[in-house]
Amino acid sequence: MLPWKSIIEINPESKRTIYLQISDFIIKEINIGHLSAGQKLPSSRTLADILKINRKTAIMAFDELLAQGWIDVIPNKGAFVKNNIPTFRPQDLGRKMNIPKIIKKDPISSLVTVNDGIPDYRLSLIDKLYKQAGSLSKNAIGKNLFGGGSPAGEESLRYVLCNYLHDSRAISTTPSNIMVTRGSQMALYLAFSILLKNGGKVAVGELNYQTANDTITTLGGKLVKIQLNDQGLDIDHLEATLQKEKIAAIYITPHHQYPTTITMPVTHRLRLLNLASKYDFTIIEDDYDYDYHYSRSPILPIASIDQESRVVYIGSFSKLFAPAVRLGYMVASQTFINNCIPHRLHIDRRGDPLLEKSLSMLIEDNELPRLLKKNISIYKRRRDLLASLLEKELGNQVRFKLPEGGMAIWVKFLNIDIDTLKDKLHQNGVIMNTDVYTAFNSHSRLGFASLNEKEIGIVIELLTKVIHQIVQ
Repeated sequence: MLPWKSIIEINPESKRTIYLQISDFIIKEINIGHLSAGQKLPSSRTLADILKINRKTAIMAFDELLAQGWIDVIPNKGAFVKNNIPTFRPQDLGRKMNIPKIIKKDPISSLVTVNDGIPDYRLSLIDKLYKQAGSLSKNAIGKNLFGGGSPAGEESLRYVLCNYLHDSRAISTTPSNIMVTRGSQMALYLAFSILLKNGGKVAVGELNYQTANDTITTLGGKLVKIQLNDQGLDIDHLEATLQKEKIAAIYITPHHQYPTTITMPVTHRLRLLNLASKYDFTIIEDDYDYDYHYSRSPILPIASIDQESRVVYIGSFSKLFAPAVRLGYMVASQTFINNCIPHRLHIDRRGDPLLEKSLSMLIEDNELPRLLKKNISIYKRRRDLLASLLEKELGNQVRFKLPEGGMAIWVKFLNIDIDTLKDKLHQNGVIMNTDVYTAFNSHSRLGFASLNEKEIGIVIELLTKVIHQIVQ
């Protein structure tokens, strides 16, 4: 038996709960090969005795591993490492782990806007963020920030992000591996500026975030479309494509694939890492809405198990505040970050150190976890309400699968021209500000996070009315 007591180091002061700390360590042991496919794990009672914890905590850790797809549980036999998890050969990097919908005003009347999934700024910490910035601007610390900061971002925020990313995503990094950006779009532009310096191909899903596609092609890259299936990106199709075509990178949104909201399973993530090593390409992991999950804890990012610096991890705080609050970040190797700096200086020399410092203080004061806990509960109710009303009122006209998280539902409209639908909705007081995927069986994303319960009721009432008019 492995020396579990020495392998699993529980930190009672960590913001990451104990059962998630346990599951993190077991995932790491699987990933580095200390636990092999099919190997039996200790029982929850045995593990609880070894670690001197409550058995319920051990059970929760096993439940988390089961939910994420790392283990199988066989009745009367126990828990076993999943047989189909790909092996991945670790490499020593010589590094140690450091520890809304908004009501808009129309010239004639008030309209409700349905978007493709943005936060409700009415629930955010925007007031606190800018109040903190205002207070900083009046003291000596803040005034020192007015001259501009490092092109990699305000230093205290990069230090705070190290702990934030470790506690929330199990990503171990250092300030020199982080660049603070004006939203995730800047991070995408900088990353592809490096990767496509001499041109090249980038693999993307056949349905993908269009702005990312546009960024790639603008920088001289060629898109290689990879099929999607009910588990997100079709890894078999990707592997077959790699045998014929050389790519520089792949762009993915694995937590909730954009636009379909599908979550990529653990086995696919590990296969993708193996393929990146075998065929020598970079993974751009855009975790645009990692914070929003409703059924269970989210599957850890690919960046958390990357041992070869294959992953460039991109995140954004705009999904916690509002789209107009341009605060994002990129995590990559120090060499990659250093290579991005000259490109950053061409488009934005000084950043926004006052706002970045204010954000670091909110994170240190534990304001973001409190906000997330509240908003996750609210957004879950809104998701469930929208889904139940769609099923009740339009069950014969739409098809959808309840997303595990995120801020939108991926809806297929049956025998309905969505452009006509959007026009008629606007005439009735609802702006449907979403992309239409006509080539993919007339799908569209319906955002629920920025709509309160009353607004969701208005949207469904008018949506039902207009669809019935169209299909008659």
